[in-house]
Amino acid sequence: MKVSIIGTGHIAHSMARTIRAVDEAEFYAVASRTLEAAESFAKEFDIPVAYGSYDELIEDPDIELVYIATIHPLHYELSKKLLERGKSVLCEKPIGINRAQAEDLFKTAEEHNTFICEAVWTRFFPWVTEIKDIIESGVVGKPVLMQSNFGSKKTASSWIHEPKLGGGALLDLGIYNITAAAMLLGRDFEIGYTDCKLSDKGVDDHSTAYLKYKNGVGASLMCCTDMCTDSKITLMCENGIIEIAGVANWKNVKVYNEKKELIREIAPKFKTGYAFELKACIKAIEQGKLECEEIPHDETLFIMGVMDELRSRWGMKYPNE
Repeated sequence: MKVSIIGTGHIAHSMARTIRAVDEAEFYAVASRTLEAAESFAKEFDIPVAYGSYDELIEDPDIELVYIATIHPLHYELSKKLLERGKSVLCEKPIGINRAQAEDLFKTAEEHNTFICEAVWTRFFPWVTEIKDIIESGVVGKPVLMQSNFGSKKTASSWIHEPKLGGGALLDLGIYNITAAAMLLGRDFEIGYTDCKLSDKGVDDHSTAYLKYKNGVGASLMCCTDMCTDSKITLMCENGIIEIAGVANWKNVKVYNEKKELIREIAPKFKTGYAFELKACIKAIEQGKLECEEIPHDETLFIMGVMDELRSRWGMKYPNE
């Protein structure tokens, strides 16, 4: 399948290496805001076609699947244009800046019978099933509390501090905390306590949120862009602990019993974590589906809704909302 990329930043480079490594994908085109940037990217990854504007790529009749790797506020606009022209979309998270945009994209996809998927790569890791099996087996007892911290100190010049660019910790990093909770503990929760430190520009520098599950389990989530933290997930259970190194990229999983003895470890080996989502999208498109079973549209809407509620409680809005 012909795969193209819109955007030439850091994450686009990661996906470009993935496309080159996936047999099912044929690298077709790249688009950037300038022809110079697109041609440089195309030369680096041996891409046949380079466009100096996003619209040129969107109008190319040979486009099949497009990966969107731009800043957050452009995700909705570019995805909608592609869907209206019958082009399949794999859009980097978040798929929009709020649930309303995601709803409109999925409605557009249905109207044009076209595939779209939010690129939350954690959803596609095959070893997630192993972790769920460990939880369900009861080897460490039932979950009691999950703690997930994700963030790092960003430079003052980073785009993540700019409201007009969809900045803030939640949409870029916190989405992974909420996703982890939904994947491991489910969606049957309400938001209890939450607090946030807004920057002078009005975006969230760091925040905490506590999710209260109806079965009594809790999830404490923290994300930040203004300080250092250990990015990991800890699932405390009745008779042991499950530790996951990395909140976005689950690179290593360790299971301890109540004596804090290591009883199991999962250390996946893979060339690129993006390959799982790319292959899943290509497979779904070839099967005529409009969504991936790993992250159906309903799941994306749920997570976007949670983030909407958190921002509402903090009094945080983006300029174009």
